[in-house]
Amino acid sequence: MRKIVIVVSLIVSVLLLSGCGKEQTLRCKANANGVDVGFNVLFKGHVIKNMDISYDMDLSMYSDVQIEAIKKQDFCSVVKKSLSQYESAFENCKQEISNKKLHVTSDLIVDKIANNELEKLSSISKAKEGLEESGYTCTIE
Repeated sequence: MRKIVIVVSLIVSVLLLSGCGKEQTLRCKANANGVDVGFNVLFKGHVIKNMDISYDMDLSMYSDVQIEAIKKQDFCSVVKKSLSQYESAFENCKQEISNKKLHVTSDLIVDKIANNELEKLSSISKAKEGLEESGYTCTIE
């Protein structure tokens, strides 16, 4: 009986340490100077599995000529530079303009994020607290 308890305890410990657990997504939003920013972090246990970011901007106040000029701009670079601590982690950045709205999205590759930044996201509650201190409104799903 004692051996079974030890084996079960070891299996549970391995599962907990390997990040097995339920998946939860931290969804955070903020508005900065008329730009809606979304930041999503998928956790499995205490391990970050996926991260992405989005920027949305209403262009209805701009003329068609101005929107055509905006289409030629590289907003992926602008977004990367605005989050310099994650710049090397940006991948699959896309930008599109439709219905007078600019939408920029990018995946953030977890393995390319600096360890000091990942420490701030070491648990879903710590990440939520840190992002809310930065002005985001966050929910856990």
